[in-house]
Amino acid sequence: MDVALREAAGIDGRKQPFTVKITGGPDGDVAGNMIKILAREYGNNARIVGISDGFGTAEDPDGLEMDELMRLFNEGLSIVHYQGKLGPEGVCIAADTQEGVKTRNTMHNRVKADVFVPAGGRPETINISNWEQYLLADGSPSSKLVVEGANLFITPAARQALFDKAGVVIVKDSSANKCGVITSSYEIMSSMMLTKDEFMAIKEELVADVLTKLRQLALVEAELMFREHNKNPTQALPPYSELISECIMRCAKMFVSYTHY
Repeated sequence: MDVALREAAGIDGRKQPFTVKITGGPDGDVAGNMIKILAREYGNNARIVGISDGFGTAEDPDGLEMDELMRLFNEGLSIVHYQGKLGPEGVCIAADTQEGVKTRNTMHNRVKADVFVPAGGRPETINISNWEQYLLADGSPSSKLVVEGANLFITPAARQALFDKAGVVIVKDSSANKCGVITSSYEIMSSMMLTKDEFMAIKEELVADVLTKLRQLALVEAELMFREHNKNPTQALPPYSELISECIMRCAKMFVSYTHY
């Protein structure tokens, strides 16, 4: 998201303010940790203007209180338990009425933000039959940048339509979530190479090294995607994610074949 903000929106999040909307709730693994990372890396520059989860939604164009969102994250609570201050246009609504369900289900379409991070929700929430609901009355998208934290939130056809018709830049889930897969690989390798006691003895150092590696790999892939995209801005980003994945798999097969030989 950091690279995407700079490349697609011209925003340096460490120097300039930006707005985010998130699905998945502060008690979700992806959304909750996203809130934690935003608070840690960007401080007051990151303003979360909308969060929805299975129980409801909280929205405020002035920004939801980060300290309160961190409390919900740390206590594993839904967004409906939000007790922070709200601006004149702010609301916190439970999805326990028909109107509440409608408000929750449409947050990701209605709320304007610099970037949308779907970090939870049903697969195919945005699809070819409803993608136009993501557009505002003037035809512009409610967020021009989407970084897919949750798998399958947007269908491939909807991704392409949003890019073709509204210029929405979408970082595909397979790229945005790749570090989760890499982490699993490191966990498997650790379990194969180390006993539990050996792992615990070096856990702090190992985790720090893994996090450094993940940041490097995420940065390299993001910069590669946008470098290629900038050469041909008429091509959407998701095909580049797929091409990168194919190249990684080809290299992995070549490596396995070589080491076996």
